[in-house]
Amino acid sequence: MKAATVLGILGLFGFTLRAADIAVPPGGTALGESGELKVFVDPAHAAASRIEGGGWKIGVSKPDESRGYLAQVTLDCPAPALAPGETVLALVKARATGDRPSVVAKLQLAGAPYTAAADTITLEPGAAFQELPVVFRITEAIPKGAAALTFLCAGKLQTVEISSARVFLYPAGTDTSNFPRIRRTYAGREADAPWRKAALERIERERKADFSIRVMGTGGKPLANAKLTLKLRRHAFGFGSAVTAELLTADSDDARRYRGIVDRLFSQVVFENDLKDFGWEPGAAGKEEHKQRLDRAFDWLAERKISVRGHYLMQGAVPPNLADTTDAETIRRHFLDTAKERIDFARDRVCEWDVINHPVAWSGAELLTKRPGLEHLDRETYTLTRGRTSLPFFVNEDQLFRPGRQADETFAYLEALQRDGFRIDGLGNQAHFDESFLPSPEELLAVTDCFGAIVPRQAVTEYDIVTQADEELAADYTRDALIACFSHPAYSSFLLWGFWEGRHWKPEAASWNRDWSIRKRGEVLEEWLGRRWTTALTVTTGDDGVARWRGFPGEYDLTTGTGEKGRPFAVSKALPDVTVGKP
Repeated sequence: MKAATVLGILGLFGFTLRAADIAVPPGGTALGESGELKVFVDPAHAAASRIEGGGWKIGVSKPDESRGYLAQVTLDCPAPALAPGETVLALVKARATGDRPSVVAKLQLAGAPYTAAADTITLEPGAAFQELPVVFRITEAIPKGAAALTFLCAGKLQTVEISSARVFLYPAGTDTSNFPRIRRTYAGREADAPWRKAALERIERERKADFSIRVMGTGGKPLANAKLTLKLRRHAFGFGSAVTAELLTADSDDARRYRGIVDRLFSQVVFENDLKDFGWEPGAAGKEEHKQRLDRAFDWLAERKISVRGHYLMQGAVPPNLADTTDAETIRRHFLDTAKERIDFARDRVCEWDVINHPVAWSGAELLTKRPGLEHLDRETYTLTRGRTSLPFFVNEDQLFRPGRQADETFAYLEALQRDGFRIDGLGNQAHFDESFLPSPEELLAVTDCFGAIVPRQAVTEYDIVTQADEELAADYTRDALIACFSHPAYSSFLLWGFWEGRHWKPEAASWNRDWSIRKRGEVLEEWLGRRWTTALTVTTGDDGVARWRGFPGEYDLTTGTGEKGRPFAVSKALPDVTVGKP
């Protein structure tokens, strides 16, 4: 955010906070209660005026989604330092008019570099004044006296009025389940939603297929009139999660529980960080041990027929490990050299590569390809990859289900790559959701159709959902996102960005708690991946030793009527018929 620049354009105004409506939960410390709301606007984009009785009215005339800070209201919170694990409750009284008006609430460092203390939250004020609760879970420390609560308004053509804001700090460990919060939902959530019925019918029709197995007995004769139990062991579709090589190889109770879930529910995984660029530099500390651990993890997954996505070879947004590196050639050689080593190390142990991650990135991100000397680094990475592997190439980006800059620029980026002669086999949709914006399942399908016009395959690569302690909403949306995406033929996989609170970039978005108790969204995975979307049945061979069934493609286990186990076998839509020897 560039608050200092905007301040120079307009100037600074303020007023004293006034009382509001929501009862404040006990145990909190007031922040900024003697402070003033300040307004900053760029007159080329918005105008500001006082509200009678106190507050600010901002009229946005030229919206800029990527620069919401061009029109903002801010409250300084010059009180105690903010520490990870603490909670801040903000109560803001606001109203707005426009086409689906929205305001982005951000708790941050008051000055440059405006580091966010917690995830930003989108508010949708109504036409009448109402106090809206916002709960921030602190993830980044802010020094004493340096925090500010900011409401970014310039993202839409709208009029926003903010009359008051109250802010309270709660210690780590505070139970926030009964905190005031906005009750969110989404279109298509109802139990009898027509879209869901149609999607489930598509899954039955399109994701399943007719298969046959011929079982040969002794002497090469068909095993006639034999009872066979067939159980799908591993889906052909890539259901799964981000994982770590450490937990796939460690000898601990947590690691064994972790592997148990991976083995029971998932058919595809992606290493969260193990194949990224950092740690692969020549002479990097622990590099050889890391590669050995990765080898063991790859072996464990291969034994279980669990496929692995490669993530990633280059990132467009400046990654943290290169934040202090300014020399273009150093950055160029870093990505190209480590990409070469990672491709050669992984070989065909990965099924596809995210060649470019975040080519467009979030608002405010610095892109490497905007730096002099690195304008074509993404193309260079593609060229290198094309010369070293024939695996499918993906572009991986976030917020593609949200209308706006990130989705539009990603579409344009894909078109530009194709015009330049680069093969794009698939689009990775990171699909990180917050309850403040939950597109309907029908919108998910429509966006998929849109991108399907330019890429042959799509994958949900990093799904998670953050709510304000509304686990039922998280579970329902996870269920419906799974159903919608699995029902669309463009998708080849649906991966979570972690599943256990003990190893999750957003612990509140995990499916299992730290103590391995399951959350409602985890119950969704158990129900749909573990029970509903599986195939398990008993069939009888005919005189020709052939048995037929309809089910999901993938890896199966075969057991005869005598209880003896046979070797596993695989079927697919391309190869629906299989012959196996006598168990």
